Amino acid sequence: MQKNYGIVGHSLAKNLTVVLMNAALKHLKIDAEFKKFELDLQDSESLANFCYETDLNQIGGFAVADPFKAEIMVYMDHYDPLAKIVGAVNTVTNQKSTLIGYNTEPLGALQALQEKTHIPGKRALVIGAGATGRGIAYSLKEFGAEVFVMDIDAEKAEALAKEFEIDSIEPKDIEQEQFDILINTSPCGAFPKRSESPLSQDQIPSHSVVMDLVTNPVRTKLLEEAEEVGAQIVTGERTLLHSAMLQFELWFKQEVPLEVMEEAMYETLEKS
Repeated sequence: MQKNYGIVGHSLAKNLTVVLMNAALKHLKIDAEFKKFELDLQDSESLANFCYETDLNQIGGFAVADPFKAEIMVYMDHYDPLAKIVGAVNTVTNQKSTLIGYNTEPLGALQALQEKTHIPGKRALVIGAGATGRGIAYSLKEFGAEVFVMDIDAEKAEALAKEFEIDSIEPKDIEQEQFDILINTSPCGAFPKRSESPLSQDQIPSHSVVMDLVTNPVRTKLLEEAEEVGAQIVTGERTLLHSAMLQFELWFKQEVPLEVMEEAMYETLEKS
């Protein structure tokens, strides 16, 4: 019987993951469809019921969208070490009735970053100490970067820095550090507050690479200001693209050419 795949979340009408996955399935001639599994935020049992009924509904794997990435961990039989470190799951495989949780976002972000720069030996600032920031800070350190973290909640940043044996930093000290890589993992600058930026322009070195994981808008105020000082930028949809490619490989055990997903993604973004 054909397995079903899809993404679990809320308000998924414009979700790009669906577009990317179906483009890859079509290209590789895989007899499957990637669907949207909308859950009711008012129904406290909806996520649990979905997970318990994966076999009944012939679900071979699924992506997880906010706000369920942390909550879903309690329904996993096992999870990948990185997902445990991050404290969130964005990818689930169903292997013989065993749900295994993964998080492809940190590696996806670093693959997107590597399109513009090498990571080993670089001084990197991670803005935001939430689940996404945790994963990227940990992965940057594993890739050989010197990592600093900043958060509007200074105690949260300090706790993360202590846990991962990296450095925390206060906003007033950022300019003097002259970071090579700056990554915004916070929602600052996302719609509808597009005029906000987590950094002032004088905190952005001209030699740096600035990445923003916000995808709406694609060009955030942070990235616009980074370009104005001559820095290179990495927009949020690049992380989504690389993360989706990693998810596809987990489910279907096949690599899909980047260009296939890339073309589908930008065609959709141009229409929106």
